[in-house]
Amino acid sequence: MIVAGATLERPPGRKYVEALRFAELTFPSSRPKRATLQRWRKSLPTELEVALVAPRATRISALGAFRFDEELEKNIAWLVGALSATDAHLVIPTGTEMSTSTRDRERFAAWLARIPRRPGRHVVWAPTGIWESELARPFAEELGVICAFDPLEDDVPAGPIGYARLQALGGRQRFGEGLLSEVLDALDEAEHEKTYVAIQSERSFREAKMLQLLAGAPSDDEDEDEDEDLDEDLDEDLDDDEDDDEDGDEDGEEDLDDEDDLDDDGDFEDEDEDEDEEDD
Repeated sequence: MIVAGATLERPPGRKYVEALRFAELTFPSSRPKRATLQRWRKSLPTELEVALVAPRATRISALGAFRFDEELEKNIAWLVGALSATDAHLVIPTGTEMSTSTRDRERFAAWLARIPRRPGRHVVWAPTGIWESELARPFAEELGVICAFDPLEDDVPAGPIGYARLQALGGRQRFGEGLLSEVLDALDEAEHEKTYVAIQSERSFREAKMLQLLAGAPSDDEDEDEDEDLDEDLDEDLDDDEDDDEDGDEDGEEDLDDEDDLDDDGDFEDEDEDEDEEDD
C-alpha cells in the first residue's frame, strides 16, 4: 500500500485533505501552541496521517547535535506535545552534524529515549551526510526506528513499513510520470505492507496525487487546474482561500499561524508560561 503526500511548511487545508491522506510537516520557523495543533487535528479527517519533521531547534543545541541544554530540553518538550496533539509520526533528519562515532550514536540514542513510543506511531530517521545505508540501516534497526530512503537513489530496505522521501535537488527539480513510475517499480520489489512517500518540490501536491493515482489509489479530486493553482502558491492555498478564511473568522475559528506563536525574530517563542496555564 502506497500512501503519498507532500512535504509542507504548515498544516494542510481543505483542498489538500480532500485529495490526499498523508502529509509531512516541517514547521521551519514557527512553533504552534499545543492547543492550536489540537484544534487543527480535530478539524481533519481521522484517516489523514501526519508525519512531523523534528525542527532543527529540537535536535541541535548551542552545544551541538543531540547535546542537551536548557533550551533543547524546552524544545524537546514542545516536540513531544506536538506529536501528541497531532497524533503524528516522527521524522528525524540528520546531516553532517552527526558523525558515525560511538559518542554521537550514544547521544542520538539518548535523545530518542525522550520520545514516547506508542502503537501505531512510526519513528523515522532520515540520515544524510556520511551515513551511507550500509551503516545507517543496522543502526536504525538497533534503535528500533525506520530508516528513510530515496527510492531513486538507494536500495529499498526490507521490512513491513517503508518511508521514502523524494526531494527536488540539483538537476532533479520535478517528478514527472516517468520518475514516479520508477519509484513505484522500486517500491513494488520491497513488498512493504505500507510505504509512505513524502515529496518535497515546487509541484509536490500534484506529484503526490499523480503517484497515488499511479499506485492505483485514486484521490478524491482530479481537477488538474486546481492542482496547478495549489502548487503555484501552496502556503496560501493550504490555508484555504480568502473566502474560507473570512468564513472561519465569522465562526470564531483561529488561524493556525497566529502571530502569538512567534517571537519578534519569527522563531520559536518561549511557551513556558502558556504551557503552565494549560497544565493548571
